[in-house]
Amino acid sequence: MKRYKVRFHLARGQNFMKWQVFDLLDNTKDYYDPSEYSLLMKGCVLGNHPATAQKIYEGEHKTVCAWISCDRVTPVMQIGSLANKQRYMYNPQKNPHWFTELQRNVDGKKLPTMVTINRRVYG
Repeated sequence: MKRYKVRFHLARGQNFMKWQVFDLLDNTKDYYDPSEYSLLMKGCVLGNHPATAQKIYEGEHKTVCAWISCDRVTPVMQIGSLANKQRYMYNPQKNPHWFTELQRNVDGKKLPTMVTINRRVYG
């Protein structure tokens, strides 16, 4: 079992538009401002609830349906850019799956390392 779940927090409030890191063992949540921190993640899997995402894709209101499960998360000061890294995207209003520029569905993909830069995710 992966220890962490990482997702972009879109609920209104003080943590709106921050990265949420949920520690499944300690049952704690930490939040990181994407303009200040990058998250280095190890042992990653792209998670999604496809039925929920499909409803959002068809016009229902957004709700939590995607995350990155990982073994380790290390917040670091903002990283500038990553050359030669694949960008992974998720927006259920555009596509009910994790996707890349070349693939429409990468749900469940395993990646050894991922990193956030601002609101983007690379692997």
